Amino acid sequence: MKSLDTTQVKKHVATIHTSGELSLLERKVSNILLLNAYDKLLTQRTHTIPIKHLWGMLGWDASNNAEDLQSVLVRLASVAIEFNLMEDGKHSWHVMSLLSYGNIEKGLCTYRYDEYLAQRLYDPEIYATINIGIQRRFEGNYAFTLYENCLRYKLVGSTGWWTIEKFKKIMGANAAMYDEFKYLKRDVIMKPIDDINRVSDIQVMPEFQRSGRKVSAVRFVVTDNPQQALLKPDIQDDHTAIRESELFKRLLEHGIGERLAILWVLQDETRVRGVIEYVEDKAKKKQVKGSTAGYIRTLYENNAVVGKKTPFEEKKLQEQQAKKDDAERKAQEKKAVELKADFIRERADKLINTLSADERHLWINTYIEKMGDEKAKAYNTKTGDFRTANERIEFRIWLRKYIAPDASKEEYNIWLKLKGHALQSVKIDTVPTQENKKPLLTVV
Repeated sequence: MKSLDTTQVKKHVATIHTSGELSLLERKVSNILLLNAYDKLLTQRTHTIPIKHLWGMLGWDASNNAEDLQSVLVRLASVAIEFNLMEDGKHSWHVMSLLSYGNIEKGLCTYRYDEYLAQRLYDPEIYATINIGIQRRFEGNYAFTLYENCLRYKLVGSTGWWTIEKFKKIMGANAAMYDEFKYLKRDVIMKPIDDINRVSDIQVMPEFQRSGRKVSAVRFVVTDNPQQALLKPDIQDDHTAIRESELFKRLLEHGIGERLAILWVLQDETRVRGVIEYVEDKAKKKQVKGSTAGYIRTLYENNAVVGKKTPFEEKKLQEQQAKKDDAERKAQEKKAVELKADFIRERADKLINTLSADERHLWINTYIEKMGDEKAKAYNTKTGDFRTANERIEFRIWLRKYIAPDASKEEYNIWLKLKGHALQSVKIDTVPTQENKKPLLTVV
């Protein structure tokens, strides 16, 4: 997977077009959360970022104000995101909240995206690239909203025509005064354009379409900002020096992720160096059980004092690491079981859906024989189906156990890939077959 520049976030155009209701702070936070999660959008649902790190990316002084962040998360979890897409040549509409879950605890912000939304946000074909450094320069919500919605058109040069009503919806300009175009133009078009052209990497110019004497549509010509070279010192990667440091590279060698490594070096460079040296010394003596990355994390995150320790202290740390490794192993095994069950259920359902009426009838007779005469009362011989949805579901669950086809490891791996699951994160020996499975009944 190609790593994303740590100052740029690929934001799906559909969400840009429907996020006008968000405040400036909410929009900026949503971009930072997306940037933080981007590399693992397809492989994990839950993401975490230190609150102090989040505030720092906003350009604020170090802060641990949980109340402000709580308000933002409430909004992000309640604002509806609409997708109007073309899928398989047909119009497809979807709606969901921007975040499906949020939590603030022990200085950390934990959050989740709906699986469908995560797949759309990661789409490398349709996105707008938002530079977090440029984002910090915006002080007006309308300016930043317009910037987001114009940025993706830089290569084609124009947004295309938007009706005035669509433009107002995109911008979140719902005030009654904006029914009068002169106020809409002043506050939501011209002032934001002045800000965009002054602080960002693009330059925007409006064009208007009239129907009689009334302005009916607007579009924006988008070009590179000739002042871009002057902005680069302000929008470059804030962590370049850290990335080039020997300490950062040593953390990566041990398997610590880039963002976590940057955060640790920012927090306490001396402590990070001490922990690395301590663990490397232990590893040379073959006294580290499990990975050095896990041991480093345990020491650093538990504020352990590194140096000479008593045998009791060393034993305690090793037990902590063993517990953590065991928990990670169990979580991985649980995930593997869930995925295998989903795979078998999906294959069985596909086969069930291809059964002819006669084949289905034979299976229903077998079901009634095995489950008892009560099931016969629930079966309608005229319609050839069960009378209630619950009975139909129970029959399908029973049938899956008998009809699920065998599958090879290769077929399972292909399915995992199509579903966006990383193969290396799931240990696969064999795909389990269903117990008591019988061959598919056929009509002679």
